[in-house]
Amino acid sequence: MRKLFVASLILWQGLASVADAGAWLREKGDGFVSLSFGATQFSETTNAFYIEYGLSDKTTIGLDVSAFTNALNVRNGFGNLFLRRAIGPADQPDKWAYELGIGGVWGNEMHRPTVKAGIAWGRGFKVNSRAGWINLDAAYIHEPTLGEHITKFDAAVGMAFSDATTGLLEISVSAQKSETYGAFEPSLLIQPKDSKFRIKLGAQIPFSEQEKTALKMGIWNDF
Repeated sequence: MRKLFVASLILWQGLASVADAGAWLREKGDGFVSLSFGATQFSETTNAFYIEYGLSDKTTIGLDVSAFTNALNVRNGFGNLFLRRAIGPADQPDKWAYELGIGGVWGNEMHRPTVKAGIAWGRGFKVNSRAGWINLDAAYIHEPTLGEHITKFDAAVGMAFSDATTGLLEISVSAQKSETYGAFEPSLLIQPKDSKFRIKLGAQIPFSEQEKTALKMGIWNDF
């Protein structure tokens, strides 16, 4: 089981994405969906599916599913069905939200349940006339049958360069017992003219073992 959790740490830090809106919730009736893919020079691949929907202006529900396949074709995965609630009034510049989720990890012919609790803070800002935002997200993922757990911290900073392009920098750190994994991910969001979807292009670079850098691509869409 411990090897499964270590593999899951690598998966989660590699698939961290600002697609997870953190402190910003969806308005009632609005939704968001994303697909992302990544690959390294060692034939390791990652893919993720994320969807969320606003039940009300203060409550968002969603599903986050990720998978990782190594060079030996061994697969690991993680899924989480979550509810996110706003903390405090929505019209304040500082946004706060908490998240509760249930799901599981799988791999190496093992399947284990998980529960997740998290809290997020976000704030928008402007540099000259360019809009930007920062989001910090902390989470605790617990596997109850064996008592294993993971703590995770994500940070994201974004800024609009133009009406069609946005720059992103994401940082993710995960820890389980004495083992810590981290990566940062610079990327660019591109919105084609007269379209609702956006294309995300970037790279995920581990703090250590930079030779395992992955090229990543994603598609985002609001509905």
